[in-house]
Amino acid sequence: MKLSHSVSFTFDLILPYAEAVQFVRDAKASLKNASFIDDLQVQDNLVSASIPVNAALFGQQLLAFKSRLEPSPSGARLIALELDTDQPGWAEVAGEAKVEHKPKGSQVSYTFDITIHLRLPKAEKWGGKALRKMIEFTAQKVLENVTSQFPCAVQEAAKEAEASYAA
Repeated sequence: MKLSHSVSFTFDLILPYAEAVQFVRDAKASLKNASFIDDLQVQDNLVSASIPVNAALFGQQLLAFKSRLEPSPSGARLIALELDTDQPGWAEVAGEAKVEHKPKGSQVSYTFDITIHLRLPKAEKWGGKALRKMIEFTAQKVLENVTSQFPCAVQEAAKEAEASYAA
């Protein structure tokens, strides 16, 4: 089963353009308040972590992801990498952050695209098909909940970066 959800958001920063670009290129700093991501690691240009998913129908799962972070002229891109895993599920996390000059600071625009992959047994009979539909519905709601938390987490980290810059 494969489910996807996207979120886009824009906010203003008092950080000058160069500092705002540096912030969006620093995945560890910009995602540090993302409580919905476990074990965030950034090594060279690879970002890896797990998204904890708690859905009553299939229990607590950690959906690992790995992405490549690439600088762009006005920010950064996150390129999802496919995982070869024997786990029951995994995630693809992709996105882009763009910074624009503003008279008093910068404007940052983010887009995140998350796709989760769940390995489920083939549903042969109506009971199995109904269970599969319930799992799909629950997983989609969990995915929407996770993506809805991105804007607050990133903006909170941005406010901390602004405070550090102003100090």
